[in-house]
Amino acid sequence: MVKRSFNRNWFSNWHWLHYDSSQDLSFCHTCVKAVNEGKLSLASGNIKDSPFVCGGFSNWKDATVAFARHEQTTTHKKAVEVLVTIPETTRDIGEMLSTAHAEGKKISGQCLVTIAENIRFLARQGIALRGDEDEKDSNFIQLLHLLAIKQPELINWMQQKTSKYTSARIQNELLSIMGSSVVRDIAAKIQNAKHFCIMADEVTDASNKEQVVVCFRTVDEEFVCSEDFVGVYVVETTKSDTIVHILKDTMIRMNLPITNCRGQCYDGAANMAGHRNGVAAQILAEESRATYTHCYGHALNLAASDMVKKNKILRDTLDTVFEISKLVKFSPKREAIFNRLKSELAPSTPGFRTLCPTRWTVRALSLQSVIDNYEVLNCFVGYSEGFSDRLRVLGERLLKHTDNLSRTLQSPALTASEAQQCAMLTCETLCMMRSSESFDLFWERVILLQEKYGVQEPLLPRKRKAPTHLEVGSSTGYFHITVKELYRQQYFECLDLVISAVRERFDQPGYAVLLNLESLLLKAAKKEEYSEELHFVLKHYHDDFADASRLETQLELLGVMFSSTTEKLNPTLDAVKYHVSSLSLAQRASISDVCSLLKLIYVTPATNAVSERSASVLRRVKTYLRSTMTQMRLNNIMILHAHKERTDALSIPSCLNEFVALNDHRLDVFGKF
Repeated sequence: MVKRSFNRNWFSNWHWLHYDSSQDLSFCHTCVKAVNEGKLSLASGNIKDSPFVCGGFSNWKDATVAFARHEQTTTHKKAVEVLVTIPETTRDIGEMLSTAHAEGKKISGQCLVTIAENIRFLARQGIALRGDEDEKDSNFIQLLHLLAIKQPELINWMQQKTSKYTSARIQNELLSIMGSSVVRDIAAKIQNAKHFCIMADEVTDASNKEQVVVCFRTVDEEFVCSEDFVGVYVVETTKSDTIVHILKDTMIRMNLPITNCRGQCYDGAANMAGHRNGVAAQILAEESRATYTHCYGHALNLAASDMVKKNKILRDTLDTVFEISKLVKFSPKREAIFNRLKSELAPSTPGFRTLCPTRWTVRALSLQSVIDNYEVLNCFVGYSEGFSDRLRVLGERLLKHTDNLSRTLQSPALTASEAQQCAMLTCETLCMMRSSESFDLFWERVILLQEKYGVQEPLLPRKRKAPTHLEVGSSTGYFHITVKELYRQQYFECLDLVISAVRERFDQPGYAVLLNLESLLLKAAKKEEYSEELHFVLKHYHDDFADASRLETQLELLGVMFSSTTEKLNPTLDAVKYHVSSLSLAQRASISDVCSLLKLIYVTPATNAVSERSASVLRRVKTYLRSTMTQMRLNNIMILHAHKERTDALSIPSCLNEFVALNDHRLDVFGKF
């Protein structure tokens, strides 16, 4: 008798087949699984009678027939349906809900991107986000409604009662993330540049709070200077200790060691420039290489003020112009009369410019506008209270030179050393005006203006004897014979005053450091003796050039390099910079210390104009109507408004990933971007 057994080839024809070798029995895997999972009941049909479910099948002689018969039974078909067919043709409820949630995340993410872009745009332009009382009328909400016209899903988002992510708290969080991203970018740039200069200034905002503006100046590998505003601090007092603490705190937050500070630029106030306890003195006590420069713009402003205060004619001139400004500009009625007269008598002349005491480049333009509109102003007297018709052309002639110098000094690319040269050039120009020939030309111009506008001829003042307590000796006093002689004295006196004031204000101790740096480079380029300058630089910048022999070797190499250029006979600092910047990276590496010398020269600014501009940003952002914003919100909006290019380059997805990572619920609602 032949003993039959299970044939493994049956697996290829009946995939549901399962063989238990230990018992030599076969089962229907599909049916058994359906029963075990409760999807098929043992009480239904003839399941108990089926050996493929209960007991097992072992009649191998009729196995193929039994397999085919079982495959056609109702029990097997139902098991296949519940385990195979239904799962393949239908989806699980959880999976279906998960898909809907994913679609909701996508729509929510798109709406949040629009909200973030909206906030970035308003902050970049310095436009208020909040409304007056009803937030529905705010710029932020109204701009979202405008964008919703082309983004239908945003309409539904805005109609939600909660979780719209448009509240002031959400705005502040997104502004903080964007502002911090910009500041981190600035900090990374300063760290790569290594050496930097600190600039600071104080300003009072619209809410009558004292704010300290902090900026940094750096020079990159191509010797391009950049000045960056990094924030404002509100202070209760502007004492030097408070401001020093603010500057140190800023450097710590931006991971900038004070040992890399190579310059300071502030105004000349006692708290900033005091010799003992001023901000500059305290920073120098910790880092002796942080050369202090009194802002040349403020110094020039003080020099012009000194000149005006010491000369009666110029003082009276500016007082007269200021009174005219109040007469015309402080009354809408009088200004309307002035504009009507101007349109009739002098329609082609420029308008009247006020004399602003805080701006640096308007004095000469204000005086010139009075001269140009003299005929109009003379007729204007008939409609208003009278004013003196004595115009002083001398003030306009002198102040236009200081105004031109002031505009030049405000360039960010200008170094303190170059600013000194510009100031000395202006002094030389004024010295050339100090001659009889120059005065005669000036006097002829005054006479022509007098005849043109019908001004009465000037008279000599009444001869008055000096008070007895002022007399020294027995000789009689001197009195001018002619009017021209009187004004000749005033002309030379004013020139002497402005020249001496500019030279005195621009003579700063820190300039000696910059002068030695520049002289060292230029003498090396011309192959001249520079041992004295080299000794000074090595002593002052002791740690920056630890290897004196290497620096001297590189200076000799610079002379050889520069001898092949067209400007080898009389090189300038700009020529040296241009030549070095045109070298390849390998060639620059051979004169790396020379490159460091150039950076030390250019890292010291001429003026603190960037702080003044940042103060203007503060006045634009924090107005009377926006005076209640918090300090953090103010800082972030100012950062985004002042650094427009960096704001445009912000990665919104990166900012939003940082935003949603702060809260698990946000991650569930928006997902990752």
